[in-house]
Amino acid sequence: MAMKTNYIKIVALGLATMLTLNSCRETIDEGARFTFVGNTVATYLQSEKRCKSFVEILTRGECIGLMKAYGTYTCFAPTDDAIKRFLVEQDSIYRASVAAGDTIVKGINSPNHSVSDLSKEKCVEIARNHIIAKVYSGIDFKGDLIPDANINDRDLTLGRDTINDKYYVLINKQARVVQEEEVENGVVHIVEGVVNPSVDPMPTLLGEYEYFTIFSQALDSTGYARALLDYEDETYTEGDRSTKSMDESTQIPYPANKRFGFTLFLVTDAVLKEKYGIDSFDALVEKCKEWYKPGTQAWIYDDKGNKWNPVEVNDDVKYTDPRHPLNQFIGYHLLDRKLSYEYLVFHNIKAGSSYDSENDFPGNADRTEYYVTMNNRILKVTKPLSERDYTIYLNYSSKARGKNLLGQNIKVYRPSNFVDSDPAYKNYNSEALNGSLNVIDNVLVYDEDVMAGNALNCIMRIDMAAICPELTNNKIRWKFLHNKNSQGDVYIPQGYCKNVKIYSDNTRLYYLPPHSEWGDYQGDELMAKGVFDLAYRLPPLPEGTYEIRLGYTANTLRGIVQVYLDDEPTGIPIDLTMLGDNAKIGWKPDVDPDDPNNEEDITTDQDMYNRGFLKGPKSFSNFSSKSGDLARSDKGILRAVIAKKLLASDVEHWIRFKDVYYQKAGQGEFMHDYIEIVPEDYLISLDVTEDEKRY
Repeated sequence: MAMKTNYIKIVALGLATMLTLNSCRETIDEGARFTFVGNTVATYLQSEKRCKSFVEILTRGECIGLMKAYGTYTCFAPTDDAIKRFLVEQDSIYRASVAAGDTIVKGINSPNHSVSDLSKEKCVEIARNHIIAKVYSGIDFKGDLIPDANINDRDLTLGRDTINDKYYVLINKQARVVQEEEVENGVVHIVEGVVNPSVDPMPTLLGEYEYFTIFSQALDSTGYARALLDYEDETYTEGDRSTKSMDESTQIPYPANKRFGFTLFLVTDAVLKEKYGIDSFDALVEKCKEWYKPGTQAWIYDDKGNKWNPVEVNDDVKYTDPRHPLNQFIGYHLLDRKLSYEYLVFHNIKAGSSYDSENDFPGNADRTEYYVTMNNRILKVTKPLSERDYTIYLNYSSKARGKNLLGQNIKVYRPSNFVDSDPAYKNYNSEALNGSLNVIDNVLVYDEDVMAGNALNCIMRIDMAAICPELTNNKIRWKFLHNKNSQGDVYIPQGYCKNVKIYSDNTRLYYLPPHSEWGDYQGDELMAKGVFDLAYRLPPLPEGTYEIRLGYTANTLRGIVQVYLDDEPTGIPIDLTMLGDNAKIGWKPDVDPDDPNNEEDITTDQDMYNRGFLKGPKSFSNFSSKSGDLARSDKGILRAVIAKKLLASDVEHWIRFKDVYYQKAGQGEFMHDYIEIVPEDYLISLDVTEDEKRY
């Protein structure tokens, strides 16, 4: 059954109202105005006879001044006819909502179907929905999502439309682009539709689709629906603050907001019935009891962090109990970060001052991310190198291909492909206010033994920024905040990230966005200064012995760090100022980079490993060399072996870093790029080549 409860409507209306409070007037830099020789967005639209209604909306919404100002803007300008149709549709929705007696009335009361019917707040909302603070021409419209949100901070999807054998781009399924015009401060796209992103939170959006009714009911019954209503942490009050940059030469911002985001991986009712005979909510409950028997319920904690014991499922165990099989099933389909299809993995990402993942990140390895689900289990997301098209899988393992293992190699549909697969899915929109829907071709079921033996039997390389969902939800990770400062750096205050503990008030933590001249995995890095002392929560893993490594770049600006695992020191401190060719590390350039079996190079690798170090991986570039060489070729790109330890499955594990370079008095940089977690079985396996272990 579709879930459309009043409390969700109330939240949605409140969020929609909040989005309209800030007019465009507040975003104009008065010092950036100057006279243009040609048209601006504003002057072009004022001369465009088809867009008089939109100009009125821009004016009443106090955005016309922004469209005259210096900057780089994309403006989707609806025609008068498009706005007229929109108001007719919205008025019909309003009247139907009133007739139905809805607690919160939907639509727009527009008896005259005229812009004059709109309130100032509604004009602000509509105007801001059509503006992006970055230039996007037609050639940039690729994939299923525009990389930058509009100035209402809403993501806009991309679609395709063909009329009389002519191809058109669709913005958010509603606005067909029919003309493009370059102007002095950006680009204008004339559109035959009004861009009207959903202001519904995740559960409400899901409840609108009749082909996800079983999942929708399960989401509601387990209590997760209420958890997915969160949008913003209103206790965060530091969004207007700034602080000194790392080199203390300028000021950089705190995160502007602290918003929540979610991702739901879900299957259609049709897939549940076709593959498992599940044709109702009750049938799903019974099937979950088969998938999650007592004894398979690892990584479930109470509010004190203690593991819950497995229970026999009976009528006394509620669906909202994290131990109930249905709760475990739904929880493993949820992430606490908003990830549209385009951002599930590091592929086709343009970010930083000049960073392009496809130019600066070589295509010689799978693109993989590791996330933690909302019931505290690890999920692997991969775009395999072996796939020619952009296909993404969950819990991917090449060794498990063709074995039909439950929960392995689950395909994620590109939104446009899903819509095209059946006329019934034509109304599907993947983007909610606070989350993204991603449709998969099979159910996700967590089996610890299967995961350990397949999907996780590899080098798990985890970007440090990926540990913190807040950096994704607030558009910090992989972004370059042009309007904030010249570098795009962001200061991360204490308490902002739930998976980071800061023990010292002298700790200063920064996120540095991707840069095409750095030798970093994914181009970005986290950096700590001051007399730092901080820890990161490791993802939950199947119980076993793992080798844990730190990936970093060394130079004379760095510091010396003592590492702890679960508050136990892991060995001597790591001197991050020391380049690889220091005798204490033993780095030497490869004699034959094209021969992975060269004996001298294998000997060098072994000698370094005996000293506790590895060369950089072969799976990303040494950008700082400007030659496209792999990270392995740079003596400043290193991996330090932190520990080899049995990680139990009944406690959380934290990795802690403490400044011990006292001579620098807190001025030494702690650059932490990524961690690697590698199962001992993988390291000693004779089926894994030496070259694979270099990746």
